[in-house]
Amino acid sequence: MVIVRLTGGLGNQMFQYAAGRALADRLAANLLFDTRALEHAFARNAYTRRPYALAPFKLRARPATPKELNRWPGWVAEIGMRLRLARPLFRHWHFESGISYDPSVRTLQAPVCLVGYWQSERYFTDIADSIRADFTLAQPLHGDNAGTLELAHNGNSVGLHVRRGDFVSLSDAAEVHGVCSIDYYRRAIDVLKNRCADCHFLVFSDDPEWARAELPLDPSAVFVTGNAEAPERDLALMSACRHHIIANSSFSWWAGWLGYHPEQVVIAPAPWYANPKLDARDLTVARWQYISRV
Repeated sequence: MVIVRLTGGLGNQMFQYAAGRALADRLAANLLFDTRALEHAFARNAYTRRPYALAPFKLRARPATPKELNRWPGWVAEIGMRLRLARPLFRHWHFESGISYDPSVRTLQAPVCLVGYWQSERYFTDIADSIRADFTLAQPLHGDNAGTLELAHNGNSVGLHVRRGDFVSLSDAAEVHGVCSIDYYRRAIDVLKNRCADCHFLVFSDDPEWARAELPLDPSAVFVTGNAEAPERDLALMSACRHHIIANSSFSWWAGWLGYHPEQVVIAPAPWYANPKLDARDLTVARWQYISRV
């Protein structure tokens, strides 16, 4: 058995699933989710408190039952992440020690519980096609989203994501992540227009009013709204686009990664984090083009 402790929003949970799924496949083990950190007290503020977000996908995993979690007390996950020296005392638990890729994950044996974010494709590149299939929506898009999906599949579509929201309003998130400047988006749009003369833009944002007012796009651009309560639908639409301009968010990262094809152009921001102490080299994707976010 491999258990993954889920924390954070949709993009973070996707990284946790992908790392756990790759490990479970190597061990021929079942994969279960520990959702307790999403459900109650350890989520200390709005930045960390998020709902379980993976149910809409065709995943090869499920949330663990309370009985199955009896041998995996939640306090161990919390204490183990804080007291790094104590981690060797917790058999069958594996705690992420930082944001860099941890090669020791490949040597783990079941049963094991993974606690961390695991934000690098290096954890799952050997099963990339399977991960992309797993993140297919279980229910097809319909209504306005079905029409938007046709636009995404048509010609040189560009899925452009603007992340603001908690990156602006919450001091913790702003300190770690910050936001991409309007100059970043202007440069990225110019790059795509130079590479693809007939490209058309589909814009996704948690602040659509700001995006409409600030982005230098012509009237043909489509601003996709109506999926605030179902972010997986925006993710499916954005990843269906042929090219991508992404923000410095895990949600945005997944849209670009899921949308892979040999001719794809992905423009991504550098540095990824506002905090200069955070090294995102293992989060980067070599085939993407990185430009300054300031």
